[in-house]
Amino acid sequence: MMISSSKKVYFLIAIAALGMPSIGFAGSDRDATIEQLDAILANEGDDSVRVLVNDGEGAPVRIGDELVYHFESSSPGYLTAVHVDTQGAATLLYPRVDVEEGRVHAGQAVQLPALTDGFQFSVQPPVGRDLVYAIVTKVPITRQDLEIESRDVVVSFESHQAPGLVRLLSKVLDSRASKEIHVASVAQQIDGRGSVQYRSLDIVSFFGERTRSIRPAKLDLQIQFATNSAELDAASRRNIDEFAQALKDPKLRSMKFRVAGHTDVRGSEQHNLGLSGRRAETVRSYLIRSGGIDESRLEIQALGETTPLMQEDSAYARQMNRRVEFTPVR
Repeated sequence: MMISSSKKVYFLIAIAALGMPSIGFAGSDRDATIEQLDAILANEGDDSVRVLVNDGEGAPVRIGDELVYHFESSSPGYLTAVHVDTQGAATLLYPRVDVEEGRVHAGQAVQLPALTDGFQFSVQPPVGRDLVYAIVTKVPITRQDLEIESRDVVVSFESHQAPGLVRLLSKVLDSRASKEIHVASVAQQIDGRGSVQYRSLDIVSFFGERTRSIRPAKLDLQIQFATNSAELDAASRRNIDEFAQALKDPKLRSMKFRVAGHTDVRGSEQHNLGLSGRRAETVRSYLIRSGGIDESRLEIQALGETTPLMQEDSAYARQMNRRVEFTPVR
């Protein structure tokens, strides 16, 4: 999600149906974050809290769409809301510096952005399936309780920082009476722009802002290959063309990238490792040959089936796991 004004915050919005299994791979930071939030949901979840995006629950949205959240609760109280994206980065949507801005009344929703905020939210990379957890408490949870000094409207945490945020949140909730806590969660699918997954400007914004963090950002392209093939189809070439254009932008021109190939779990581990390497090399070669990118800026890595984005056994998850991942090399 991005604030469309002079103030910018980069993250995706999404929300997950109650009881939906966590998405991620074993031992990941994202798993640790989701497991802790799911534990809160399991203990305190009920029907009194509801989260809507653009007046709907869980409908897919595309990169670039404008977004408005509505948080509703039949139990009056104060809102705490945490968003977790496909890669495990978390954003604290509420509380704000002034906790009264997150006060929920029965029959009256908290809207984000509020009409008085003076900005708009729009969906930004990465694509995937993300989660939002909404917690309403009788006594407000403050940023001081969560050891957050930032005065930004919303506060973002990289994937390795997110479990620490949620641990603090769980500790605060443990000190509250259970009957005073109400929790809900929703999931939402984030899709690409249509003819391409990302436009070059999306890629420039993603890496230009997020690579200032301690851990380099990663951006995945769902490059479609035929079974046991490393040949690119027309849609994949369009996506890589956008990436080539982004790499020529002045903001990224001095950056080097690792091109990592991934597969789904079908086939043997050894076969998938080799296949992922061939696919990564295909993308690298296309960027050099057709995109005009200097080969010294690109290195490849084969990861096979070892690091899936999604653990679930579904066609969508397999599609998301068959990807080429671009990571800045410092």
